[in-house]
Amino acid sequence: MAENADDDLNSNLLHAPYLTGDPQLDTAIGQWLRWDKNPKTKEQIENLLRNGMNKELRDRLCCRMTFGTAGLRSAMGAGFCYINDLTVIQSTQGMYKYLERCFSDFKQRGFVVGYDTRGQVTSSCSSQRLAKLTAAVLLAKDIPVYLFSRYVPTPFVPYAVQELKAVAGVMITASHNRKEDNGYKVYWETGAQITSPHDKEILKCIEECVEPWNDSWNDNLVDTSPLKKDPLQDICKKYMEDLKKICFYRNCP
Repeated sequence: MAENADDDLNSNLLHAPYLTGDPQLDTAIGQWLRWDKNPKTKEQIENLLRNGMNKELRDRLCCRMTFGTAGLRSAMGAGFCYINDLTVIQSTQGMYKYLERCFSDFKQRGFVVGYDTRGQVTSSCSSQRLAKLTAAVLLAKDIPVYLFSRYVPTPFVPYAVQELKAVAGVMITASHNRKEDNGYKVYWETGAQITSPHDKEILKCIEECVEPWNDSWNDNLVDTSPLKKDPLQDICKKYMEDLKKICFYRNCP
């Protein structure tokens, strides 16, 4: 009986209006619990709420990541200031909105997505999953997506952007940073990492598109959409061929 009472209390807490004494935090909690469909990260926020951890909730939910060196980087975990399923979906929605504004031929040229091997079991978060969600957001908007079918070196993404004449690309990686981190590294049509004013404009678009769109969570599109292509074999072959052209000492021991 006591266990059932605890379950009822937790259920009531999580579905009632959030009255922490901080209206901004109350709003952010409600948004997270409505929008996040990842059970692990949703549970992290629910546990903090259940235990009255308001300061940590504020730290996680009342600020957003900003674009740094050519994209986003943060720890993996629950919250709007961390890298997770929801924040990557939000970032890709903003990216779509900005690229649609910049390129009239976006739906013809497409977008490149790559990823590394990072992952965090406690958040059910991996670079591969984040890459699939990135692709899903764009596929749902009828954008061709060149999604690598396995993890690749970071340079493959900017190379593919140029080779395939895509408008832009994203590499899900935190490069040399600590294992708890992940990132969303953005490349423009030139193959170069984005700089100002693109970074600031993309961030504005993200803030205008925070609620997930219909099908943004539908990562099944990666397996079913005819607009998804795997550039792995072609790009790997061409990259190595081009690399040989600038390698002048191939026969040295």
